[in-house]
Amino acid sequence: MAEIIQRVEKLNASLYKDGPHGTIVLSDISCISASLNAVPSSCSIYLDRRLAMGETLDQVKEEMNQLIVDKDASWEVGTLVHQSWMGKELHYEPMHDPWIIEKDHPLTQAMIRSYESVYQSEVEKFDFWDFGTNAITPVALGIPTIGFGPGEYKLAHMVNEHCSIEQIMKASEIYCQLINEI
Repeated sequence: MAEIIQRVEKLNASLYKDGPHGTIVLSDISCISASLNAVPSSCSIYLDRRLAMGETLDQVKEEMNQLIVDKDASWEVGTLVHQSWMGKELHYEPMHDPWIIEKDHPLTQAMIRSYESVYQSEVEKFDFWDFGTNAITPVALGIPTIGFGPGEYKLAHMVNEHCSIEQIMKASEIYCQLINEI
């Protein structure tokens, strides 16, 4: 497993190119061992692979095959199972193509108008999040979706994540304006 983990790190480094890029992160590792000082009889890892526009699920499958080549190992897509607040068991298949909402989509246009109404200026630039979100769920259901929020998205879920109160207030105003627009 140590060599496979090194391959994961090399793969992640190779994904960093100019512009939007995917990532792969080892987010869980576990093993079965007779004791803490014994060599484990088995080991498993969970890899979180996020895709950027232009990357494909077939590409990811080939990457996974290359990670385990010449090793006594296999891989599978990890179906996530959760229970809803109503007790219903939910199954989530986490393999999805990257997605984009077009600039001329009615929701995008409503968001632009909302932003410009609150800031009293035109949108200077549009950016793409180079990470995955739970937005894939409504997207998979055919619901148009935009990623928008206060703060620096590159800091999301990190130890030093922070956001000014002013940004939170402005984002709240934009959300309210968006409701009026749609």
